[in-house]
Amino acid sequence: MIFLLHEVWGGFGMALRRWPTALVFAGMIAVASTVLSFALVDVLAQVAVLKGAKELRERHAVVFTPYYPYGMESSVDDHTVKYLKDLIDRQKAYTAVVHNMGLDDPNFAGGHPTLVLFGDIIPELFPELKICDPAPCAVRGAKLTGQDIDSVIIAGERIPIVNTLSPGATFFDPGVAGLPLDNRIVIRAPTKLLSLLQPIEREEALVRAVLLSPSPEDVDAYVSGCAKGGLFLIPQDVAVDQAQKFRQIMMASAMYIVGMLGFLILVFAAFMSSARLTFLEERRALKIRQMYGATPLHMMLRIGGFLAAVLLVPQGMLLFLMWMFFQVVDAPAPEAALWVGLALLFAYVFLWIFSVREVLSREESG
Repeated sequence: MIFLLHEVWGGFGMALRRWPTALVFAGMIAVASTVLSFALVDVLAQVAVLKGAKELRERHAVVFTPYYPYGMESSVDDHTVKYLKDLIDRQKAYTAVVHNMGLDDPNFAGGHPTLVLFGDIIPELFPELKICDPAPCAVRGAKLTGQDIDSVIIAGERIPIVNTLSPGATFFDPGVAGLPLDNRIVIRAPTKLLSLLQPIEREEALVRAVLLSPSPEDVDAYVSGCAKGGLFLIPQDVAVDQAQKFRQIMMASAMYIVGMLGFLILVFAAFMSSARLTFLEERRALKIRQMYGATPLHMMLRIGGFLAAVLLVPQGMLLFLMWMFFQVVDAPAPEAALWVGLALLFAYVFLWIFSVREVLSREESG
């Protein structure tokens, strides 16, 4: 076993003796792998968003993009808030507060990020979340297990935390697309609390309202009511707008992915030409090793070690670090780095088999 490991280290030594060339090829593959990982994160996130919004598209949900005139602060009246509450109570709408809940209270929800949801229709729209029911209730993200917090207080009402979400749970929000929930506390609040929110919290709830299969009159009444309070909303149909955005993002991502794949193929081809020269230079040493009892297995391991030192080990370490980085920043698809690593592993195995066959056939014919 030790002798076999010695052969692998011998392959690494072959690469180290030619470190300038090995470093250039390893660097180019690492750069391409990094770009591919980021592009794949975007693609996987958008695919997840497209799946998550399936129910919203079927219901022709209408969402809103806010427009804030310079120097103005909105002050939407209670009548418009009540109009939204009525829509939510009739299961014709829902809304959320993602960023602004408890800004003036650093101890709100134990200092953890939150997602506050209003609407009994939410479990029906997003059954894969397996969120608590009925409201009011709350659940903690998978990474908050063991945290010493059992309830959240909103506008004087205590809402109990009843269970934990499954790892990797993601909520589709039209404003932020895929929202990872592993580090968040998700709160299902009763609709009556909408009127009791702080002004900035209430404004976000109004902006993030999602109307389900609304009539033109419903949309017009809601937009007009908000506009009277200085909050100008531009309505958008998810079924139309999301498809357009998805096509644009996929086209841009496809350009990056196809370009990087083409670049990688060229780098692999150039590296294999360089590897052939290396194996020719090492041919005498390999022949001597055969004369002293080295088997095809030993030669395979030495060649594999050489290829791994350039094509696999540096990139594997980099992609592992990227995967950890994606986990820390709550990227919507951290597994993208692992998929790129798996693709590199397949490429490595193919090039290894190709190189071994070429070297062994040369030795037999020579």
